[in-house]
Amino acid sequence: RVSAACQRELHGVHPLALGIQPGEQAVVTWLGGKYSGTLDSGMKITAPWPIQLVEKENVTQVRLEEVPGTKTEKLILTGDQNLVDLSYLIRWNISDLTLYKYQLNDPRNALLEIGQAAMRAAVARQDLDSVLTGAGRAEIEQDVRMAMQARLDAYRSGISVQGIEINKVDPPSRVEE
Repeated sequence: RVSAACQRELHGVHPLALGIQPGEQAVVTWLGGKYSGTLDSGMKITAPWPIQLVEKENVTQVRLEEVPGTKTEKLILTGDQNLVDLSYLIRWNISDLTLYKYQLNDPRNALLEIGQAAMRAAVARQDLDSVLTGAGRAEIEQDVRMAMQARLDAYRSGISVQGIEINKVDPPSRVEE
């Protein structure tokens, strides 16, 4: 129940019409940060700021994360105990905005850490030749995607992995010279 004093304070407050674009969702929180609900695309009505805060997010946009970054060497051990320098892309999007916003402290970092662990495990099941020649590349990409999605689902992260793409596989730079 809303107290009489609060009703008097809110008497002059008018609702706010809000347009949420196709492909977007919005999380609505009350003053103080308490979760109110999730809004889908279309015209919606909420209480104005600061009573309710609305945070929009494009949930259909496919995002890209490059691992290990542009100028970093990422050495991974193969199944026959050799090292390879490997870089890859993770394609992902938000599948559940509420879980994405509130379940994990840093969902993007969790995605990267889970991706690195899954890639290490998948490469460790292959020998050096199949990793370098590309013969095992499709299998590695599929294994990593499935392992990542299983872990992200277990964490209730609200993230959907769309795919993994290995960009570069080379022997370590000190071996090439």
